[in-house]
Amino acid sequence: MGFFLLIARWGLRFLYLFFMPLKAQNKVVMLSRESDTPPVDFRLLEEEIKRRSPETEVVYFCRKMTKQVNIPSYCWMMLKSLYHIATASVAVTDTYSIQLCVLPHKKSLTVVQIWHAIGAVKRFSYQCLDTPNGRTSQMAEQMCMHKNYDYILCTSQATKAIYVEAFHTVPEKILVLGMPRVDYIQRPAPGLREKFLQQRPDLRGKKLMLYLPTFRDGIDEGTEQMLHAAAGMDELALLVKPHPLSNFHVPRGNRPGKGWSTYDLMKVCDGVITDYSASSLEASLLHKPVYFYLFDYEAYKYNQGLNIDPSKELPGAVSVDAAGMMEKIRAGNYDLDALERFRAKYIQTADQDNTAAITEFLLEHIPAELRQVEESAQV
Repeated sequence: MGFFLLIARWGLRFLYLFFMPLKAQNKVVMLSRESDTPPVDFRLLEEEIKRRSPETEVVYFCRKMTKQVNIPSYCWMMLKSLYHIATASVAVTDTYSIQLCVLPHKKSLTVVQIWHAIGAVKRFSYQCLDTPNGRTSQMAEQMCMHKNYDYILCTSQATKAIYVEAFHTVPEKILVLGMPRVDYIQRPAPGLREKFLQQRPDLRGKKLMLYLPTFRDGIDEGTEQMLHAAAGMDELALLVKPHPLSNFHVPRGNRPGKGWSTYDLMKVCDGVITDYSASSLEASLLHKPVYFYLFDYEAYKYNQGLNIDPSKELPGAVSVDAAGMMEKIRAGNYDLDALERFRAKYIQTADQDNTAAITEFLLEHIPAELRQVEESAQV
């Protein structure tokens, strides 16, 4: 594997040499391995870029790397991305990007990491090298893991301290500018719950709880226990949205239905249940109860490790068994003030326009002469 990665890395660098002489343009390229379609953060940034600077080109390369990936198609996408990276002024990624991390870029390119989660409840990347659930140090070195970033964006000083370690970088490169999805989550959605209930009239009059489990070993058993505990509560409906990598079969009555994003479901429901997912931070923006079902707490702390320990931050919202979780929800005496302190600590940018601040930052890193050339050409 190590030899294959070495050949692939140097082969990619060789191909990139043919694109390096090309001139930089008034262009922002966005790369993600999180999904095959542009994530909400990219879409919001593109909308704001086009509003402020219509002449700036925005190009996406979004492809989830799976075992069933079409190799010829993936290689063609990689080749096209080399051209656009070489001719862009700014590159934005929300994951580890092979092209951005292993290639030697021109000084005219600014590389920005916005990450795909608000904060980091669980330890990741360089924080968990050579651990049961982490990468090996050898793999991290061979793949230049999280190298070449000029800036990394986050939502709070507390998160900044985590990112210094996780991305193996210096504090000066990490900026508290926020994350576009913070704006989307807080955007009012009048009529959304009624729209949902029209599709699911059987849930009308019930308290709706959304369960968002993190993908890991043992999650199927934990979810089964949660479903069993919720089945005995007539006044409550548990909606389960598994991680995209999970194969767990959710009973029909507990499925939200097609076409509903996680963020819209958060707005629809009365509360959220999760575990070690950053969705707890996202849900805190809606000022609704957020609960933590940590049935494998001790094992997870050992195998993965935590940056944010829910049992210490929000102990009143934590349960290690499903029946106890349901009792907390039934009791209803949730400490929203504690949740607000939790939100304020990890999302300091909640009261600002995150998308506008990041867009302004990105456009500042496109040379003025390039934008002026584009404007002149349009005239």
